[in-house]
Amino acid sequence: MNHEETNRENARNEQTGNEYQANTQSVPTENVNPAGEQHPPRSDAGKPIGPDTQPDAQTGSNQSASQAAREQAGVAADALRRGQFMQDAAVDGSANNDDKLIALLSYVTQVFIPVIMPIIVLLSESSKKRPFQRYHAVQSLALTLLFIVVAIAASLGALIIQIVPVVGQLVALLLFCLSPIAYLMAVVAMFYYGYQAYQGKRFAIPGLTTFLRDQGWLR
Repeated sequence: MNHEETNRENARNEQTGNEYQANTQSVPTENVNPAGEQHPPRSDAGKPIGPDTQPDAQTGSNQSASQAAREQAGVAADALRRGQFMQDAAVDGSANNDDKLIALLSYVTQVFIPVIMPIIVLLSESSKKRPFQRYHAVQSLALTLLFIVVAIAASLGALIIQIVPVVGQLVALLLFCLSPIAYLMAVVAMFYYGYQAYQGKRFAIPGLTTFLRDQGWLR
């Protein structure tokens, strides 16, 4: 009798051992350390897979915008060297007299009161139904901001280079002499583009308009 009980006890122990072995084999070993702690899945490079491994979309967008700006700056420089101040000019048949006047003022007023007029046009409810007005409002605003950024960068550069005794003074003198010429060129550009807009034309400013379209700010 004792012999039979011993056999039954050995059979139960053998069955329990087989079940434990099957359970341990079903656990993936690559994600469990010797202490039994489970780790998150890892990529082929050995890095944990999770939200932190996803690329930063905003950083990528900023880098692409900076690269596009540099490329379009080169395009604009090439066009200006060829004396080409306007591209793809075409008369917009849907533009009425009010559209032409608003487009003209969007450029011309930048000489006297920068930024204000294009912003008023863009915020106006009536202009949302007038794509010709919005087109030139966005373009004139971007051109004005470009002039402002260039002026600020030149001023800061002149201040920084003042630490060099002789070279700093020469650069400052050069900028002082070139500033009226640069301002006059900006004024002529604004009046020229305003006149073209008053003729009912849609046109592209070399480099600038393409950049605005790439960013989705202009259609």
